[in-house]
Amino acid sequence: MEKLKKLYREATGLDVSEVEAIPGAGSNRKYYRLKGSDGSTLIGVIGTSRDENHAFCYLARHFHGAGLPVPQVVAEATDGLRYLQTDLGSQSLFDALKGGREAGGRYNAHERELLRRTARALPAMQILGAQGLDFSQCYPQEALDETNVLFDLNYFKYCFLKATGLDFHELKLEASFQLMARDIVSIPGGAFMYRDFQARNVMLDAQGNPYFIDFQGGRRGPVQYDVASFLWQASARYPKKLREELIKVYIDGLKQYQEVNENQFRQGLQLCVLFRLLQVLGAYGFRGYFERKKHFLESIPPAMESLRDLLKSGGCPYLYLGEVLTALVAMPQFKPEPRQIKRADGFKTTQLNPYPTHPQDGPATFSRYDAQGPLVVRVFSFSYRKGIPEDTSGNGGGYVFDCRSTHNPGRYEPYKQLTGLDEPVIRFLEDDGEILTFLESVYKLADAHVRRYMQRGFTSLMFSFGCTGGQHRSVYSAQHLAEHIHRKFGIEVHICHREQGIEKVLTPARAMVFAAGLGTRLKPITDTMPKALVPVGGKPLLEHLLLKLKAAGFSDVVINVHHFADMIEDWCQQHPMQMRIMFSDERQQLLETGGGIKHAAPLLRDAEDGFLIHNVDILSNVDLRAFAEVGRSPSPLEKDGTRLRAATLLVSERDTQRYLLFDDDMRLMGWTNVATGEVRSPYPNLDVQRYKKLAFAGVHYMNPSLFRYFKDFPEKFSIIDFYLKVCDKEPIYGYIQPGLRLLDVGKLDTLAAAEAFLQTSPVRHN
Repeated sequence: MEKLKKLYREATGLDVSEVEAIPGAGSNRKYYRLKGSDGSTLIGVIGTSRDENHAFCYLARHFHGAGLPVPQVVAEATDGLRYLQTDLGSQSLFDALKGGREAGGRYNAHERELLRRTARALPAMQILGAQGLDFSQCYPQEALDETNVLFDLNYFKYCFLKATGLDFHELKLEASFQLMARDIVSIPGGAFMYRDFQARNVMLDAQGNPYFIDFQGGRRGPVQYDVASFLWQASARYPKKLREELIKVYIDGLKQYQEVNENQFRQGLQLCVLFRLLQVLGAYGFRGYFERKKHFLESIPPAMESLRDLLKSGGCPYLYLGEVLTALVAMPQFKPEPRQIKRADGFKTTQLNPYPTHPQDGPATFSRYDAQGPLVVRVFSFSYRKGIPEDTSGNGGGYVFDCRSTHNPGRYEPYKQLTGLDEPVIRFLEDDGEILTFLESVYKLADAHVRRYMQRGFTSLMFSFGCTGGQHRSVYSAQHLAEHIHRKFGIEVHICHREQGIEKVLTPARAMVFAAGLGTRLKPITDTMPKALVPVGGKPLLEHLLLKLKAAGFSDVVINVHHFADMIEDWCQQHPMQMRIMFSDERQQLLETGGGIKHAAPLLRDAEDGFLIHNVDILSNVDLRAFAEVGRSPSPLEKDGTRLRAATLLVSERDTQRYLLFDDDMRLMGWTNVATGEVRSPYPNLDVQRYKKLAFAGVHYMNPSLFRYFKDFPEKFSIIDFYLKVCDKEPIYGYIQPGLRLLDVGKLDTLAAAEAFLQTSPVRHN
């Protein structure tokens, strides 16, 4: 951030007085609104790819010079990782169309006019933008080719089609793909293909005029692709009549720059629509089926509906591909009629189709064993006029709290259309203070109850908050209790704001246990058993750790296995602990610590708050709950508190030869071997004497945001090597627990010490 502020000062001569983080939409780039001392603003961008940043800056300067509606690049850092662009405001076309989306595609006159303006402006970007453009500057390549098309089609095959379990002939389908790739690249035209042209990438000025952003992935290609990308966006649900209207508006705009054979244009458009639908289904399959992202799962039904409509109109000219897609849309899970699903936990959801919990083919091989379920807490808000929520678990409904004694924002006009999730209502309630006093007592009661339920192995607990309309006080209280329980105990919490039709699941705290090692230093014991099952104090090392994790609120655990893997899996099945145990299978190759996390990534990606990592052979008195809270906290140097720590490492001052190096803020800077003098750091000429030397303790906490760097590493690598190579890009910190006692049970002579350690350790497992 300091480097971005410096770039701002160099470009404007002003100091930055305020920084506002702008939420991203899946990109690795970070966006900030920088306000200068004179009140003016610019957008600061920090990107991880120099080539991608260069492509954007080159294209933006070219388009701006051609008079096209794009942000102007004000300054670019010499290292290629940061740049400044003009501020186009905060409203995107996607935001402006929210009402129409939520109304199921019923867009009002103003929303339709915004869409027409955007469709009318697109041809200038494609045709004028291509004039004089050096396409070799595009990233990652200058033109759409058959390799691109085949990559996306096979992405659809492996990440979506195979995940459904539909049987098909591989060679026949590949033949259809080859024909389709040839036809796509043969569509006439040498225009600039935006490639990701969608409502999120269109900003609106105060008069509703469109400006285009995020075009760095563009290249030479057919104009029809962008039209397909824009009008067949799954979540938009544009009605057929509106789509046809916008196509005509687009064609009229295109005719200003070139002659248009409308029949030929529509043939190419139909082919691009088919390609785009398969492309996005591949993405939805990976992000939904594999990464378990709810948004992408919810995007599948409208995409399948569009595919069904396209097939009905004869939109697939490839015989075998058409047969496969026809069978696909006819599968039971993709039936278009809505169904109301009443789940076992009492929640009701309306959805177009159920999805398989796990695809039949995944990106990595792993087995899993689900023990008896851990505690799941359900928290409801409701209106007393519509009755108390039903508890279908058979436990009697749990606690019901009446919020009607507190001050009601709903009595005042400014808050009548808002809910307890909206900032103005939150400020009203917290400034008034009655709701805070009310919740203090609720928290104490709930904490004691949750803790006791966890100790007794119960699996379901329900809290309900009622008020007059189920809109303000009850919603605020339910949301805050749910977040309090999840933050404190790390368990799965379901939130249902019944009268608002809002449901959300706060996922349980997750941990990964390294148990794949050969245990060479514990031979001959490990000649007949894995290190994880070596007994200490009458219990295997793995059991000690699982009990410690459970006591700290970790109910989801991933264990990597290699040496005597079957024995570890069998032991877990025979010793259920009310925890969900998943196995990352490394039987074919031992992948080291970094490679082990990379291989287990499909099981860890949805841990949005991060996950704990713990070596199975480490005994300690570390407070794992407190350590996890530190790991989930914002980076200390980020004043706005929006950027979380990428990783937090438990370290100590014990004597060793190899140390990690930390600055005064405990941010990781490098590594040194004091015996050899070797130094490793991404910072050149690091002065070791300036930094704290601390030893790694085998316990760390990682945010999944770091996974994007894994692609640059081999299958087998050390996690410490990984941290040392990315610590200049991501906030990685050390953490010292006062009074830390720790023992590495790695050698035969440490087993006796481990027995004594367990007897004197103040930490209790249960």
